[in-house]
Amino acid sequence: MNNNSPPRLAEALLAKILPAHLKDPLLGDLEEQFREIQLKHNKQSCQLWYWRQALITSFHFVNQTQKALIMFAFSIVFFAGLTFFAMELSGGSSMFFDVPSFIITLPPALVFTLAVTSPAKVKQAFSSLLSGHVESLRHVQSSAMVFDVLGSSCLWLGAIMTLLGWVAMGSNITEVKVIGPAFAVSVLTLMYAMSVKLVCYVASQRITYLGQGLTTNSD
Repeated sequence: MNNNSPPRLAEALLAKILPAHLKDPLLGDLEEQFREIQLKHNKQSCQLWYWRQALITSFHFVNQTQKALIMFAFSIVFFAGLTFFAMELSGGSSMFFDVPSFIITLPPALVFTLAVTSPAKVKQAFSSLLSGHVESLRHVQSSAMVFDVLGSSCLWLGAIMTLLGWVAMGSNITEVKVIGPAFAVSVLTLMYAMSVKLVCYVASQRITYLGQGLTTNSD
């Protein structure tokens, strides 16, 4: 970034949130005002001014252009909050966290998804989910498939890893008192997998909903 340019991150934020028909005019006006302010104020003051304008403008338009992202984020936060509340009622949330149980489900499922589709399709699917925009029925189908494969792969991995844990328990545990904790940890893998499957299902349905009204001619 040179001294005559507005902060790039603030510009990117505005470019993401502003409606298409207002993007170029508003960005142009703000850049022009930014250059005028530079003649009277130092660099830090100019950048703070631009960031303030960017945040105010983004807040004004975010509900109009990013409603899909807001609603999806709200649903995830609501689900996470409800799950955490249930954990606390069950005796404390600490017993429900196990990093290895999460690692052996989601990362391999993502690898399977990349193998079935492609990195470009995965990026496109998440971009469509966050932006709330799809271009064609083919776009809808490929994006929905990404979340279907990711969720199903994660669920199957969770089931297999849980069964492996039970086999290990049956083969190595000789004292009854340790069966309970070992069983609880093994089931966490399946719980994480089912949670990812639920989120992926919602994401897939969201993509399908966005594609309503498109015709084969749009391809």
